[in-house]
Amino acid sequence: MLTHIWNRFSYIIILFVLVLSAACYLLINMTNQPSYQSITVEEGDTLWTIAKQYNEEYSMTVEEFIAWVGEENELNSFAIKPGESLVLPIENPTISTQSDFELVMNEE
Repeated sequence: MLTHIWNRFSYIIILFVLVLSAACYLLINMTNQPSYQSITVEEGDTLWTIAKQYNEEYSMTVEEFIAWVGEENELNSFAIKPGESLVLPIENPTISTQSDFELVMNEE
C-alpha cells in the first residue's frame, strides 16, 4: 500500500519537502539579518552631514560610516544627489519602540 502511494506520488512528495525546506531556510535567514534604515537624500545633504546627523545611532567612525554607505549602496563616487535613496547602517526602529508604561502615560 505505501509503496503504491510512494510510486504514484513520489515526485509530489519530494517537491513538497523541498519547498517546505526552502521556505524554512529563507524564513530563518531573513529573521537573522538586520533591517537597515533607508533615507531619501535632500537638497544640501552630503555623506558627511548624514553621518554627523546619525552619529549617535551607529557604532563606527564617520569615515567607516561613509565607506559602509558607499559600499552598501554601490556608489561610484561619494557625491550624492537629492532624491536618491540610501541605506544606512542603522537598524530600523520597530513599529512600537515605546514601553507599555509610556503608552499608558500618553493616553491620559
